[in-house]
Amino acid sequence: MNHYQINLRSFSCSHPRNCVEALKEYRDGPAPRVSPLAGLADGLELLADLGVELLHVMPPFQMGALGRKGIGSPYAVSDYSVIDPEFGTEAEWFEVVRRAHRLGMRVILGYVPNHTARDHVWTQGDSENYVRDEQGDLGYDFDWSDTAKLNYRHPPLRRAVTDMLKQWLRGECPESGVDGYRVDMAHMINDLSFWDECIPELKEAAGTRGLLLMAECYGFERNLDLFRRGFQAAYDDDFYKIAQYGYGRDAAGGSLLMLDPDAAHNGDFAPRLAEWRRGGIAAAVRGLIEAYQREAPDRLLGRYVDNHDEGRALYRFREGACRVMMDLAACMPGSIVFTLAGQEAGALNRPPIHEYIGLCDKGYRRPDGSRVEGIEFEGNLFLRTAEERAGAISEMRERFALRKNHPVLITGGVSFPDVGEQAPEPERTVAAFIREGEDGRLACLFNLGHEDRRLSNAPRGDVIYGEAGDECLPAFTCRVVRIQN
Repeated sequence: MNHYQINLRSFSCSHPRNCVEALKEYRDGPAPRVSPLAGLADGLELLADLGVELLHVMPPFQMGALGRKGIGSPYAVSDYSVIDPEFGTEAEWFEVVRRAHRLGMRVILGYVPNHTARDHVWTQGDSENYVRDEQGDLGYDFDWSDTAKLNYRHPPLRRAVTDMLKQWLRGECPESGVDGYRVDMAHMINDLSFWDECIPELKEAAGTRGLLLMAECYGFERNLDLFRRGFQAAYDDDFYKIAQYGYGRDAAGGSLLMLDPDAAHNGDFAPRLAEWRRGGIAAAVRGLIEAYQREAPDRLLGRYVDNHDEGRALYRFREGACRVMMDLAACMPGSIVFTLAGQEAGALNRPPIHEYIGLCDKGYRRPDGSRVEGIEFEGNLFLRTAEERAGAISEMRERFALRKNHPVLITGGVSFPDVGEQAPEPERTVAAFIREGEDGRLACLFNLGHEDRRLSNAPRGDVIYGEAGDECLPAFTCRVVRIQN
């Protein structure tokens, strides 16, 4: 499933783009405002043409004011029944959903179950709606001081949340109801049995459209727990960690495979790290596929190098690593090919959460181990020329089309051939697998490293995607081969 995440703030920037426009605005007055939701609605046909099947909109709800950080966070909501005026109106929201459905896209809505803003309407009612600290004040997790943690051990709160989620599933009419939710930090609520109780009601409310719940969750075992409770999809954090811990920039600014020592401090990543140390990045990818095929073969995994939290992969890892990891995601079993709006045009900046402009900790690593911070600002910094942007968009369209045009990549089984990579086992970089089903057999090979690799036993056939060739697979390239039975 080809996924597209929208941070509405990337649509929000209405400032003049240059000094002449600023002077024109002074003389003639500001141009009429087009809200982010209206702008999104007008662009949905372009997203459908790109190949988007699943539209994921970050929370558009009214943001809190009490304890607000900077410009306010979409993840600190003060009222789930109201669209924030920064983003548009309720009518514009419903129009987005209706148009997307007419174009054949499903729509999921960002929802935050763990907490609300500190001035949410629920704070004015039953005091047991929220977790309290020792002084009886509203509690919160980590440094999220603009939020208040909800108490799912309180039955009336559980009822209120379930009813609110059903409201947006129904919409103002069946055509304007969402198809599900991207559930923020789904594993962090203080009573996970809520999901056992809530999800059957949501499935009933969704009716024949079906329900898609994608959990933002970190850790393989936590994902499995949420799958058992009824979630159909979850983030594949291990996939992203392979990129995060695996790649930096070389002295010339290109992609460089170099395992980050910090990987050893992440306990959830320990199985993948052990596989990497034994058989290189190729073994870590194989171990990840095998783990989900063994434990959750019927579930979906959001696999990404960009999302709104992590910053832009093109800035962090550069073109080679970004391209081959996204190609890998498109061919892995169970994938939701997760992209963040602007990624297809080579966006380098992270759209903002709390500030119009600032540094963030999602930067890149250098060969000497030093780090450069990332950039967050309201606006869009894409590849510099029209030709570069066109090339990047064409790549994304081809990647999305590959999965849509070859159903075996969605429904087929997976096996792992020995392609005879000519490298010591701990340095192996070629992830290789075969997808096989009624629709045929495809051999998928990915060189995830910065050095070319010779293969003594590469599968042969018609190359339908990626780099042609036989014995050599160049650095940061892939090859998908149709094998004749």
